[in-house]
Amino acid sequence: MGIFHVGAKIRNWQNRFLPPERQGEEVVCDVLVDSGAAELALPVERACALKLEELDNVRVFTADGGQDEYRVLGIVELEVQGRLCQVRVIELPRGAEPLLGAVPLEEMDWRIDPSQKKLVPNPRSPDRPLLPLC
Repeated sequence: MGIFHVGAKIRNWQNRFLPPERQGEEVVCDVLVDSGAAELALPVERACALKLEELDNVRVFTADGGQDEYRVLGIVELEVQGRLCQVRVIELPRGAEPLLGAVPLEEMDWRIDPSQKKLVPNPRSPDRPLLPLC
């Protein structure tokens, strides 16, 4: 499968409930589409800009076979190509590449087109996400 990036807008979901001085910034960045990753993962400097609360820690394994423990932050509103979802964030080390994993891809009902290196909508519902509920 080819490697490609898409643009993303990421906002702290709690901003709507916080006074302006406590709100995080909106982060606009390119994220690597990685169906092998589970969730949205952002480097610490991007997560700090969002002013996210720490929710938990999670054990992870990486493509090189390593295992580590990372902080779970959240919740964010993620927008990719006009589709939105609310997901938690896994905090990556400083300078790491942001990753867009399988959970938010499923939430937004995007399919990966490896030959064209782009996200395409579900053909059963091209205008908006259609989620399985069974």
